[in-house]
Amino acid sequence: MTEQFDQQMEENASLLQRLAPTPLTRRRALFAGGAGALGLLAAACGGENDPFVLQDEPDPSLTAPPEGGGGGGGDLEVAKTAASLEVLAVNTYGAALEAPLDYPPAVAEFATTARAHHEAHRDAWNQVLTGAGEAEVTEPPAELEATVNEQFAQVTDVAGVAELALMLEQTAADTYFAVIPQLTNEDAIKLAASIQPIDMQHAAILHYVMGDYPVPNTFATTDMAFTG
Repeated sequence: MTEQFDQQMEENASLLQRLAPTPLTRRRALFAGGAGALGLLAAACGGENDPFVLQDEPDPSLTAPPEGGGGGGGDLEVAKTAASLEVLAVNTYGAALEAPLDYPPAVAEFATTARAHHEAHRDAWNQVLTGAGEAEVTEPPAELEATVNEQFAQVTDVAGVAELALMLEQTAADTYFAVIPQLTNEDAIKLAASIQPIDMQHAAILHYVMGDYPVPNTFATTDMAFTG
């Protein structure tokens, strides 16, 4: 296993070295090693227990608002914001996967699965909205989308995609953490609380493949929460 791990690290480092216009930085070298580790993990845990395969559909009981529409407009506004963030995540991962970059297989698999997670989260919030008589959210937050598009235009390699994805995942996680205390609808609280840890898991994987410690903070924060 050690020889296979070392060989995978060397192969990915060599790949990124060829892609990079300048010598590998420490972060990009560690990114290559992390991608190799992800590849070994995917190979060792393939099949039904593959950690990069979406295992469960969202629980329908979490998506229907209670009788009487408890929570009022405040909860609906949170649902709209959450759905718009999920739209942005889906769009960004989709654009990244279509970009002409040579992704290590495990990184491409992670991006594909993360996009599927965000699609499920978007659909769950839209079920909350349509169940309350509101229209589905199909557009991302305009201001945040502009920022993401500006940064995406500067991406030249896989490590740059990972940095952008990390920003999105951390923004989503911090936003959910910030709004949960504001919600009064029990099902909306459960839904937000069930999504926030998934975004943190995505962030942990991205930290790891970029050469950072996977869990850099002792406590979750709201530093990057999206406030509209």
